[in-house]
Amino acid sequence: MSLKTIYQNFRRWQLHPIDNEFTSHQTTRCSNCNHEFVGNYCPYCSQQRGIGAITWKSVAKGIGEVWGLHNRSMFYTLLQLFLRPGYFISDYINGKRQVSFPPVKMLVLIGVLGVIVDFLTGAIHGMFYSNGEKMAYVNDVFNWLNVHFEGMFPPPSEYLNGVLQWLNTHPDVFSLTLLSFLIVPNYFIYRFAPRNPRHTLPQGFFIQVFSTAMFLILNMLYDITAWGWFVVILGTIMVFVTYKQLFGYGMWGTLWRVVMAFVCALTLLSAMLNFNYGAYLIKVQELSNARGFFLNVPIAIAILIVILLVSYNISKPRKVTAAQGHN
Repeated sequence: MSLKTIYQNFRRWQLHPIDNEFTSHQTTRCSNCNHEFVGNYCPYCSQQRGIGAITWKSVAKGIGEVWGLHNRSMFYTLLQLFLRPGYFISDYINGKRQVSFPPVKMLVLIGVLGVIVDFLTGAIHGMFYSNGEKMAYVNDVFNWLNVHFEGMFPPPSEYLNGVLQWLNTHPDVFSLTLLSFLIVPNYFIYRFAPRNPRHTLPQGFFIQVFSTAMFLILNMLYDITAWGWFVVILGTIMVFVTYKQLFGYGMWGTLWRVVMAFVCALTLLSAMLNFNYGAYLIKVQELSNARGFFLNVPIAIAILIVILLVSYNISKPRKVTAAQGHN
């Protein structure tokens, strides 16, 4: 088989992964309600064909169901999530639930597995360094900003060290928080997308649930291998491919929208951190400094609104006038 044929088969699987043909065309008697039927499931009670007396296989399946090792298995869902991410998420939010293991349950299980991996690997490594904590580079960013933009950002302090320590010990929660900030920006930026236009906020919630599951898997890969740059590059590629398949824009249309969506998410995160740090300064009686950080919050919100309005209007389809139509 040629590489071209293999690729064409892979592309067909990406677009249409579910084979709806019956595994058997023979008549089966349901062991639950005793009705005869043709197909995979009884039309009267919905029990699957081929289920009989309890065996050791039934025991293994019962234990495996806890971790999604059954029909719509978690592993097959993750396989789809990495090989056809945008198409897979599009299928799910448009009603094809049988393609996926329950996403929220999957996210919880992956989160638990991530904690176990963190514990077993002692995953305190630098994302871009051979030593140090995972989030150590954040401290370097703050130091650089304070050198070049003195007074605009909180200097390294006991508070900042506490924030960095929390980020280091809760990277999965941090990923979930940051990705959740994409729900509203995506709602406006991809409002007129060729594929899945006018998607809803609940659909956006599930888009980010799947995205977070993907990021948690990548985080575990990093914990095990400590290949920081490899995981970052792979994660960046996965984000781009996901949004390109999900919303149907071309390469450049997808690229600038992904960048703007993450800028919006980071702006929201910045507003939250400024508010939190301002509250901390009030607590330690530094009222004059607190006022400046509280002022940063409406500035960040204003920047967010401007980005969303510009992106929305650029993406909005232009009406064709009668004169243009004749031309």
